[in-house]
Amino acid sequence: MNRTLVTIGSLAVAVAMAAGQVSAQTSPAPVAGGNTTIGVVGGLSGGNGSGAALGGGFTFGLNDRLAIEGTGTYLYRGMGAEALNLNLGLLVNLLPADRKAVPYAAIGGGLYRASFDLGSNRLFGMMGSQYAAGTQMVPLQGMSGYGMMGGGYYGPSGMIGMMGMMGMMGSWNPSTQGAWPGPTFTPGQMPMFYANRLGPMTVPQNGMWGMRSFTDPALSLGGGVRLDLTQRLSVRPDARALVVIGNGDSYTVGVFSFNVGYRF
Repeated sequence: MNRTLVTIGSLAVAVAMAAGQVSAQTSPAPVAGGNTTIGVVGGLSGGNGSGAALGGGFTFGLNDRLAIEGTGTYLYRGMGAEALNLNLGLLVNLLPADRKAVPYAAIGGGLYRASFDLGSNRLFGMMGSQYAAGTQMVPLQGMSGYGMMGGGYYGPSGMIGMMGMMGMMGSWNPSTQGAWPGPTFTPGQMPMFYANRLGPMTVPQNGMWGMRSFTDPALSLGGGVRLDLTQRLSVRPDARALVVIGNGDSYTVGVFSFNVGYRF
């Protein structure tokens, strides 16, 4: 998480410094129409499962230095995983808005909805026929793995009986209970931020794991530069860190995008 934030921050500062040098050598450009810009967004998302980002949004200028921004972005997070980010934020221009090149900082908040096809081979699909249908799975706290129990057995004694009791309690904590005394399974490339929230599970019939989704609040931090191509058409290279917050933990997604906007 810290590495992602440092990368985003460094890129935003570099873009802003470069834009400031360009802007210092250009004369102010007249603003056509109103203060509203609509645009389309394309780019890449990074982190645990990277892929394309596509969306759209608008900005509304409040004054020479401040603008409100609203965006909706679809993020492809690798096979079997996707997300939708809805954000409302504030853009702070580091130079007057009438320049041809205007670096800006951005801060905002909204909702981040992540969805997972648990049957994907990147997640639980890789389990194959390793465990029989009906096998109980107990979350191992502090890690993305599961403790695997015998299917259909709830006996009162022995190791399997102990596993059954832990399963009914909901999880196993290795820091206080020691290593899980049976086989374990880790769901491939699913972030621990989400894997820890799946709860107890059962291996389904025919590998039909289904979809699971999580909706959490998210902060958006970053910046970029607005470059005016004409009086109405502009482009904005932009770098953001989406800090998703849930269940007392956080998860960071980096988004590097290119916005093409039309002002009216």
